[in-house]
Amino acid sequence: MLRIGKLTDYAMLIMGHMAKAPETILSASFLADTLHLTNPTVSKILKMLSDAGLVNSVRGAEGGYLLARPAEEISVADVISAMEGLAMTECCESAGLCSIDSMCAMRENWQKINKMVQSLLARFTIIDMTEPLFIKDMPESTNTGSFDGK
Repeated sequence: MLRIGKLTDYAMLIMGHMAKAPETILSASFLADTLHLTNPTVSKILKMLSDAGLVNSVRGAEGGYLLARPAEEISVADVISAMEGLAMTECCESAGLCSIDSMCAMRENWQKINKMVQSLLARFTIIDMTEPLFIKDMPESTNTGSFDGK
């Protein structure tokens, strides 16, 4: 099963909360209390999101964090990439990480699948995730074993 990590899930919660008040500077402790997370966890996540350029930190007594750009411009893919990368296999992340990279019969297929997953996740913004999703025009899952992923 493909699964995002707990910190990434929490990062989406934090970003979704920040998206609801994009002009408001929010402290790590406020976010931790509001979202029922621990302060060290929220601080760690905010540092990672800041390093990725998704949030900006504001110093001072009234300091905290706010979104680095409009919520409509920050995708789910952006958040996942910031937290854990968005590569399904090593060969999707970078060439040469796998010892059988050059002779692997599945490498190109994994790279195509990885691009499709990234493309799908890039379609949804953090603001989209704050409300129920209505997914239209998405191919239904089939059991045919083939997928035209051009």
